[in-house]
Amino acid sequence: MDDDDERFERLASEAFAPLRIRPDRRLPAPPGARGTLRSARPGKVLVTRITGGPCTVRRPPSLIGSGDPELVKVALYGTGRAGVEQDGRQCLTAPGDLVVYETVRPYELRFWDPFDLVVLAIPRSLLGPHTDPLPSRTASAVPTDGGGRRLAAALLRDTASDLDACAGGGGPHLADALVSVVLSALAEQRPAARPAEDLADRILTHCLGRLSDPGLTPESVARAHHISVRYLHKLLQRRGISFAAWVRSRRLERIRRDLADPALADRGVPVIAAGWGVLDATHLSRALRAAYGQSAAEIRREAQRP
Repeated sequence: MDDDDERFERLASEAFAPLRIRPDRRLPAPPGARGTLRSARPGKVLVTRITGGPCTVRRPPSLIGSGDPELVKVALYGTGRAGVEQDGRQCLTAPGDLVVYETVRPYELRFWDPFDLVVLAIPRSLLGPHTDPLPSRTASAVPTDGGGRRLAAALLRDTASDLDACAGGGGPHLADALVSVVLSALAEQRPAARPAEDLADRILTHCLGRLSDPGLTPESVARAHHISVRYLHKLLQRRGISFAAWVRSRRLERIRRDLADPALADRGVPVIAAGWGVLDATHLSRALRAAYGQSAAEIRREAQRP
């Protein structure tokens, strides 16, 4: 990691609890997306606006200590595709989703795109008996498309948009409002996803994290999830997804981004392709042209233009 990455990791660890943040250099971030964090503390809660580039955030067991803050973190996701894992569950987020995770147990966040999110960190002691059902709700995406969920999202966004003001004299009252509205939103949480839907999310998250592995096949994924290849295809077909086409498309996205990255201009096309699990780059330019209207060479030339 460079100095900026270490600073971002330190700031995030100081704001919440010790974390490990590893940028994914294979997924180039635009200028200014290396990582920013701004916080305010109305009352006893912490409201933080975070932006950054593709990375993995982990709170592994080795970092969890008895003196760490015990926080319930409620994240409102904005732009960028992301995945959350805790308590044996995984979810893929969409813009506007609320997701809960806790610092007292290990978790992992993956960001595959430049992202922005608002995090409300609530001391567990403030929630009393409301913490009891949380282990069954972590790493589950809650859409904010109506009712109290929409109100919670609006309040979080408004608070994050004026962090300087939210720590003023009305801080404790704002903290109470934030906690109350968020708890109400989570109480409205849609019924738990059917097992098949949850499994499909886990499969896609698994694949996104292993695109660089040339051994990513229906057989390897089915084996990792203890299901048959036939059932794997059936699950994805319900989403309108073909395994081979989906993996190929995700890999092409990342290859195209690397080809357009000036920092990787000295890296050969076959090397970039191999970095995303494509060991035979013979037909790569044809595939890129079919998907994006440009060959590998044309993508590079376009990126070099002023």
